[in-house]
Amino acid sequence: MRQRLPGRPVLAVALLAACSSGESAGPPPPSGPAPVASVTVSPAQITVEVGSTAQLTAQTRDAAGNVLTGRTVSWSSSNASVATVDGSGVVRGVAAGPATITATSEGRSGTAAADVRSPPISTIEIAPA
Repeated sequence: MRQRLPGRPVLAVALLAACSSGESAGPPPPSGPAPVASVTVSPAQITVEVGSTAQLTAQTRDAAGNVLTGRTVSWSSSNASVATVDGSGVVRGVAAGPATITATSEGRSGTAAADVRSPPISTIEIAPA
């Protein structure tokens, strides 16, 4: 003879409903790539002579400090009459003076200080008066 226990069918129905609701027990899947939280320019300070170049690099990181790769970085100079910078971070000295070079990615920026100097004098000629 079979015995029926009260409440068991209700429990089975509740378990089936919970399992078929489409909800998972784990964390939700990532919603996409992490946004850029900071940009660091290296080196932070450069000295370049007029007519010469120096290479800067930009590193993007998320809010947890993890390095992000494949992000678009744009470069700019605060004073293009002193120093210019191309899309790869190459700084060219134009005239003696200071400039700030900025790297920007997803609205976040980092900077480096550029000091452009005149090239040293290589020879001095003295002519008779």
